[in-house]
Amino acid sequence: MPTTVNKIKVFVASPGDVQAEREQLSRVVEELNRTIPELAPEKGILLELVKWETHVHPGLGRDAQDVVNRQIGAYDIFVGIMWKRFGTPTAVAESGTEEEFQRAYAEWEKDHKLPVMFYFCQAAPAFPRNQAEIDQLKKVVTFRDELSQKGLVWEYKDAASFADVIRPHLVQVLGKLFFVKPSAAGTAEEANRLMPDRDKAMAQERVANLAREYDQIRQSMPSGNPRTRLMSGINSILRTMAVSIYPLLPDLVHSASAGERLAAVAALQEVPSPGYLIWLAHRVGTEKPFIGYQASVALMMAARFLGRSHLLEVKRAIADAKDILDTLKWQDPGQVRTLGYAEQELAKAT
Repeated sequence: MPTTVNKIKVFVASPGDVQAEREQLSRVVEELNRTIPELAPEKGILLELVKWETHVHPGLGRDAQDVVNRQIGAYDIFVGIMWKRFGTPTAVAESGTEEEFQRAYAEWEKDHKLPVMFYFCQAAPAFPRNQAEIDQLKKVVTFRDELSQKGLVWEYKDAASFADVIRPHLVQVLGKLFFVKPSAAGTAEEANRLMPDRDKAMAQERVANLAREYDQIRQSMPSGNPRTRLMSGINSILRTMAVSIYPLLPDLVHSASAGERLAAVAALQEVPSPGYLIWLAHRVGTEKPFIGYQASVALMMAARFLGRSHLLEVKRAIADAKDILDTLKWQDPGQVRTLGYAEQELAKAT
C-alpha cells in the first residue's frame, strides 16, 4: 500500500449541451481509479473529477462565474468540451467556459506544465431554430479556430465516442506525470527500443488504414467543412498514436501517400524532434492546405517544447516555412497565423 495519496484533480469546463460527455468523463475517471491502483499501487494515484455540480455551493461574488472560480481553486488537468453551444456571457468573457479556459491557459503559460485539453464534438447539430442558436454555433466555430492555432484542439465524432477519445489522453497525461521521463520518447531510436516487433506491426497496419481513409476522403469529397471535420478527426486519432508512430517516421516522411505523411506530421505535433524540423518546414506551403496547416502546428509545438534546447534549429525551420509561403501566390491564413504563434513561442524561450 502507498504511504501517500497523489490526488490528481481533473477540472471539466463546458456549456450545458454536452452533459452526456460530462457523464462519460465521470465514468472514465471511476474506471481509471479502479484500474490504476491494480497496475501501480505504489504510486497512490487517485483522480478527482472537479465540476461545478459537485464542488460549488451558493455564494457571493462579482457574478456567478466568479463564485465558481474561487470555489474550484487549483487543479492538475483541464478538460474543456464544446458542441453547438458557447454558453452564457460572464463579466469578463463571452461565456463561463471561455473564462475557465482563459484562466487555465494563463496558468499553462507560466511554465507549460498544466495539461490543457479541449474537445469539440463533430456531430452535425440540428438545423438552428432561431438566430440565437446560429450565434451560439458561430461563436463555437470562432473559438475552435482560435484554439486550433495554439495546438490545443481535439475532436471526437459524437457523444457516444467521447469516452474512447478522452480515456487514452488521460492515461498519457498520467504517464508523463508519474511514469515516463520527458525524454523517454524523444527519439525514434528510443521508441524503437521500447516497442516490441508485434506492436510495431500493429501500429503500421493501423497507420496504413487511417492513411488510406484520409486519402479516400480527400479524393472523394468536395472541399468544405464536412471534409475538413473528417480529416481533422483522423489527425486527432493519429496524434493519440504518436509514440507508436514514432519508429515509423523514416518511412512515413518519404511516403508517396499524403495520408502517411499526415501521420508523420501528427506524431511530430505530439513529440517534436529536431531531426525533422526542416522536413516540416517544407510541408508548409508545398503540401495541400490541410497537411500544410498541420505542419505549421507541429512547428509551433517544436518552438514550444524545443525552443530552449534547439533554438537555432527551430528558428531556421520557421524562417524556411515563412520563406516558402512568401513564394506562393495564395497564402493559407491558418498557416500564416500559426507560424506567427510559433515565433511568439520561440520568443518566450529566449
